[in-house]
Amino acid sequence: MTAPAVAAPPGLLAPWRSLPRIAGALAQAFAPAAARPRWLRRLFAPFWLIESGVQRCSGRMLCCGAATLVLRRPQPWTRTARQSVLLLPAAVAAFTAVLTPTALAAAFIGGAVAGPDGGRWAMHGALLSVAALLLWQLASLVRATRVGARLRREVRNLRGPWAEVGSLAGGRDGQATRDLVRAVLTWADDNGIALVAVAADQRLARLYGRAGFEPLSPASPVLLRRPRPPGSSWRPAPQPALQLM
Repeated sequence: MTAPAVAAPPGLLAPWRSLPRIAGALAQAFAPAAARPRWLRRLFAPFWLIESGVQRCSGRMLCCGAATLVLRRPQPWTRTARQSVLLLPAAVAAFTAVLTPTALAAAFIGGAVAGPDGGRWAMHGALLSVAALLLWQLASLVRATRVGARLRREVRNLRGPWAEVGSLAGGRDGQATRDLVRAVLTWADDNGIALVAVAADQRLARLYGRAGFEPLSPASPVLLRRPRPPGSSWRPAPQPALQLM
């Protein structure tokens, strides 16, 4: 299905300076479930900094205050492949930019404490630790990859323009999260665009439900919100601030 020629919600494209804050929010929301302490989840922020940078290059990363989400619209597979090829060097460069200071800092500290041999061992240990964190994060996202493939299969026959929303995170600022969701829903209604999503957990599923999302089919993890007449977008009822993390 051809993507609708509609600009993204105005004023919501994440500024580059906000990416470190966005990466921190995403790390807290989507780090591996077994990484319980907040300080441990912060160690995954470099991975999400790279991911948010790639999404920002594609014009998909939106934010409102402390809240962020990714808005993906369908496009021809040739364009997707071309973007992937173009963004791969940028992703490698970003990963190198994150990894190099870590390795150098470890080598400096290790060298100061235990001499040249200690510096080398410290650098190797830092590299192995970063690689282990990366593999842990990627392994935790395997399920999301499978669900994403199912989403694309199930929406194949969806009539009319649609867009996918995902990676919704708001830190502890529930108001910013509601404002961001409201802005995206208003944009979708004004342009007649259906929204599809897969909730990462039950907390997000409840938020999507309050926003008008319903299962696309019985027992399906894919949620669908059909566009409503302009001016009738979801307005959240007054409630305590939503804690997403």
